[in-house]
Amino acid sequence: MNTETVPVTKPATSLDKSFWYHGSLVTVLIDGSQTGGRYAQLAMTVQPGCEPPAHTHTREDETFYLLEGSIRFTIGKHVFTANPGDYVCMPKNIQHTFEVLTPVAKTVMTIAPAGFENYFQTPGLAEPATSLTIPPVPQGPPPAEAIEAMLKLLDEQYAIRM
Repeated sequence: MNTETVPVTKPATSLDKSFWYHGSLVTVLIDGSQTGGRYAQLAMTVQPGCEPPAHTHTREDETFYLLEGSIRFTIGKHVFTANPGDYVCMPKNIQHTFEVLTPVAKTVMTIAPAGFENYFQTPGLAEPATSLTIPPVPQGPPPAEAIEAMLKLLDEQYAIRM
């Protein structure tokens, strides 16, 4: 019998755990330090134009529980639209991306095992939110050196392939 326990926590949306990342509001509800590294959960508010390119996680599975809005997911060869109440699983080693179809989409994302939640807090890629609102959509692409640094970080630190 496994006697290892994870402390009971009551996640709360708070400004001190919220970040603006590429036009999205990301709030860390629970991180790996609170779960023994088993998982992390993030509340995300995403808008069109701020979606990630197709990518593959080699370490963690991701799930999205959609609270508001509609998102078209592409997971491997499967393409479908998720609406409020839908739960979407993106297994590791399967390329995926998504497209926000409504003015805003709100989700709870679970990452298992934990670790990747730290990416959304990386200085230079994200900034501490000053309010619990989504920031403006970035105008134009980031500079080439910023893209190169982001890709290197994703590859080397998080084993995510683009």
